[in-house]
Amino acid sequence: MSKAKKILLFSLSGVLALGVVASGGSYWFVRNALAKTDGELILGVSKPVSVVRDDYGIPHIYASNERDLMFAQGYVHAQDRLWQMELARRSVSGTLAEVFGEALLPQDRFNRTIGFRRMADELIPKLDERTKEALQAYADGVNAFKETGSLPIEYTLTGAAFEPWQISDSIAIGKNMAWYLGDNAVTELFVSSSLKKLGFDKTQSLISEIRPIEGGAVSLKDGDARKLVDLIDASRRYGIPGEGIGSNNWVVAGSKSVTGKPLLANDMHLQLGAPSIFYQNHLSVSGQYNVTGVVFPGLPGVVAGHNEHIAWGFTNLNPDVQDLYMEKPNPNNPHQFEYAGRYEDAVVIEETFRVKGRAEPVRGETVITRHGPIITDIVKEIGLSEQFGHPLALRWTAYDTGYGNEITAWLTMNKAKNRDEFEQAMRLFAAPAQNIVYADDQGNIGWRANGRIPIRAKGDGMQPVPGWTSEYEWKSYIPWEELPHAWNPPEGYIATANNRIVDDKYQYFITNNWSESYRADRIHEMLREKARLTLQDMQRIQGDWKNLQAAQYRDIWLPILKRGSWNAPQQQALRTLEEWMRDPVDAPDLVGPSIFHITLDKTMQKLFEPQLGLALYSDFQKTGLTVNAVNELFAGKNKKWLEGTGSTVEQALLEGFEEALRLLEQQLGDKQEKWLWGANHKLTLEHPLGAIKPLNLMFNDGPYPYGGSSVTVGAASYSRKQWPYKIVVGAPWRFTADLSNLKASEEIMIMGASGQLGSAHYSDQTPMWLTGRYKTMYFDEADVAAHTKAKLVLRPR
Repeated sequence: MSKAKKILLFSLSGVLALGVVASGGSYWFVRNALAKTDGELILGVSKPVSVVRDDYGIPHIYASNERDLMFAQGYVHAQDRLWQMELARRSVSGTLAEVFGEALLPQDRFNRTIGFRRMADELIPKLDERTKEALQAYADGVNAFKETGSLPIEYTLTGAAFEPWQISDSIAIGKNMAWYLGDNAVTELFVSSSLKKLGFDKTQSLISEIRPIEGGAVSLKDGDARKLVDLIDASRRYGIPGEGIGSNNWVVAGSKSVTGKPLLANDMHLQLGAPSIFYQNHLSVSGQYNVTGVVFPGLPGVVAGHNEHIAWGFTNLNPDVQDLYMEKPNPNNPHQFEYAGRYEDAVVIEETFRVKGRAEPVRGETVITRHGPIITDIVKEIGLSEQFGHPLALRWTAYDTGYGNEITAWLTMNKAKNRDEFEQAMRLFAAPAQNIVYADDQGNIGWRANGRIPIRAKGDGMQPVPGWTSEYEWKSYIPWEELPHAWNPPEGYIATANNRIVDDKYQYFITNNWSESYRADRIHEMLREKARLTLQDMQRIQGDWKNLQAAQYRDIWLPILKRGSWNAPQQQALRTLEEWMRDPVDAPDLVGPSIFHITLDKTMQKLFEPQLGLALYSDFQKTGLTVNAVNELFAGKNKKWLEGTGSTVEQALLEGFEEALRLLEQQLGDKQEKWLWGANHKLTLEHPLGAIKPLNLMFNDGPYPYGGSSVTVGAASYSRKQWPYKIVVGAPWRFTADLSNLKASEEIMIMGASGQLGSAHYSDQTPMWLTGRYKTMYFDEADVAAHTKAKLVLRPR
């Protein structure tokens, strides 16, 4: 810990709008809460368990049986990440307001309505005994930490109480994973609002896939859809992975690798913060487990990584697995809704919310129709709306809890030795729907689009549909055998990056929310550059900042911009942009990316905001549909959008360029060599309490100038809400595996193993992450022993 941070900790006596720390005691609280990593502890294991910590504080857990392994994993997760786990379970359980007060009550109401804990409670009786035992052992390990260790300082700062961990906490956090990776409701709300504001023709010109729906657009009062969008957006934060989605994965056959065996690479693009949303761990039980990789804190096992025989990784399929249904309530009974000519009773759940600062709990209710929970009631309950034309019910594949579960799936993956065993595990992985790449030590490579994707009787999933008729029901799910997949293709490689993976001949609908193919195209391009590839080539690709969007726009933009009337500084900036666009790389030490990205942002604003309005344009940006929409305009394929506005694409680009230069000069001065992308595009790894000053100086890490963007393989997506641009999404963990020598596999994770302020491993991997370096995933017992820095033995009582 830096000297400055120690001084801040000693002086935290009055931090304390939160109502906390005894004067002068902050540093003691921090040091006392650090994990015990050496020596012995007497705990609830049946046989001794060794927890070996390596150079980076990553635990390698050696147990004699599965129950003790999961117990120890729960224990070390609590040692390193208990506050992160606490926030995660409070978010999914709807109990944040209990600690943080009234401001988070709307979010609690929303998350109770979505029902992560409800889904968990429904799933528990359906779990097989082995999964249930693993979850219980993990929970027992978390709770054992409370008996032997001190709670993290965040508990003291907030006054939060620790309640015993339950298996439903872990399951609910897992279900939230499916929420942020399968969210189509935002798109439907945007389409509904656009239809109301602009009509069908204009909206269809923006999103060509929509079709007319009988019953008309849902009638939301002005702003109500946006309030729901904001709640959905917020539901993906507060310690849960989330703001923005992406990922890259690819696998290379032995015929294209130097070693003659497959290579695999994976980097999942999720929220970048402090601590990392992932946790690195190595789990070993002789003859059963020997697996290493990452998992979300609060969950057992390994989500992505490798064992002794196989490696695997994920990208989001971007599936349309949610539909909003307009419901018709009985005018004489608000808990009944029309369906097929008669009224049906809804399920009504009484909810109680404890709120910090309130003497009495707040009460509400969740109403669940045949399609799912009514999500518009939450807007009414918090006083933002008086009435809706039609309440909206959410249908979501994750509500069908009888079709397998993800925790059983990845615990099975962890032990798989070959393709057949891995495929059996994939069959259990229902939600979120993912692209999974696979490689094994026998030389096989494969990919499968995996998970439940609905087959609709009618409709395209792009807007709310009538719920009072059977016409728009889901008929079934795409059969697992008919989901897109490939094994050992002749090209010798497979790559996915949230891009379109099927052509128009594919018989089933998956989504209209494919990401543009810039990252996928660049990965393919780089994989084809060499006949034989190495692990270092995989890492070079993961860090690549080539901007293919800028390359696509080069011949469109430059002729238009050269027709403008520019003064000398503007001409200089145009020359800089032109030179950069010849080989566009979003490097932090270049000026070109700044001019390009800000010009694009300003141009998009001029193209879309005048008709959509400020609020609806903001919602449009959250749908993931904006890139395709602006591409259609630049390519001249969408004439209807600007009809009657007096505006043109050319005019918007010229004005966008001028405004971009004005902004850069205002912010960074008139010396254009200072307009570096790294000065405009920065990464601060923010802790949930880091928004409170001076806690930001202790908990947050950064800011760091950084390259990349949302369209580069080395992703660094940014929020346009702040200046300089705030990077919010990237690859918290980069992973590369060599199937010829799995013990040589390499990784790097943002921040570090520990979420405990004051730990040497709080952010020790960040410098390597920022500079594109990797570390060995110590896997072989001899390698682990050679790099052991601490050893804790858990002994039976």
